[in-house]
Amino acid sequence: MASTIPGGDILTGILNVVAQSLLLPVLVLLIIFIIFAIIELGAIIAEYTGRKKITAEERSKIIKDIAKCNTQEEICDTINKTRLIKKDKKMLCEIASLDKEQYNKETREVLARNLIEDQEFKIMKTLEKDEIVAKVGSGCGLLGTIIPMGPGLAALGAGDMMTLTTNLTTAFNTTTAGLAAGTLCFVIARIRRRWYEEDLTALYDIGEAILEVM
Repeated sequence: MASTIPGGDILTGILNVVAQSLLLPVLVLLIIFIIFAIIELGAIIAEYTGRKKITAEERSKIIKDIAKCNTQEEICDTINKTRLIKKDKKMLCEIASLDKEQYNKETREVLARNLIEDQEFKIMKTLEKDEIVAKVGSGCGLLGTIIPMGPGLAALGAGDMMTLTTNLTTAFNTTTAGLAAGTLCFVIARIRRRWYEEDLTALYDIGEAILEVM
């Protein structure tokens, strides 16, 4: 004769209520993630079309041109003539404007590094959203698959094929939505990370060249 745990039915009932109550929030999150993934897809396409990649040859030319400069104004003019984006030009000009009479070399290096690291922090925040959806979206898809399976199996035992079909449809749909949103955001995050790492490398190199001149 099978033994039962005292109070097991009550605990099982509580867990069932908790699990079923999670289904609606999971479905809402999946819809939000799908919408977010579609928006991010459009954003990365727009970013790609407007992206101005600085090649290694262009970076070397910029550094050589900066090395020929004698004043802060000349450095800023050289930077403004490059294909760097506006906010990067502004930041590099801020590095060039650090007064060497007011700050020693070590202090200027620290201030310059802080400026670039602040830019890096903003970039990481952009990537963070995509990476969160990539991980949580897949998890929500799995939850949306498992949660309806309980009532579905119960319906199967009772011969209620309509309820079983409804729950299986929900399970498959949530799996598809979770994997689609998660995969799309994962790919977007990887592409953006590669782009931004290239941009940051260029900023560090050009920033160091400016400090050497100043």
